[in-house]
Amino acid sequence: MDTKELPKTLALLTVGFAAGVVAGILFAPTIDPETTDNIKRKAGEIGDELEGKYRSEIEQLKDKISSLRGDGEQVAENISK
Repeated sequence: MDTKELPKTLALLTVGFAAGVVAGILFAPTIDPETTDNIKRKAGEIGDELEGKYRSEIEQLKDKISSLRGDGEQVAENISK
């Protein structure tokens, strides 16, 4: 997978997951309020976890791009000598 597409892929996975959770809640048979609260809490936890992973991956990509840029500048400098 091209690293340029990773943020888009992660965003689509997150949106797909959220849509699945909402559809599951909407189409679920009638459930008691405690179960509904548990589902909401767990969905929030999973959403927070996915967001953390998404942000971590973005930071890793930024670091890698910065490193590659520095390497490229060093190579260009060596070539021009």
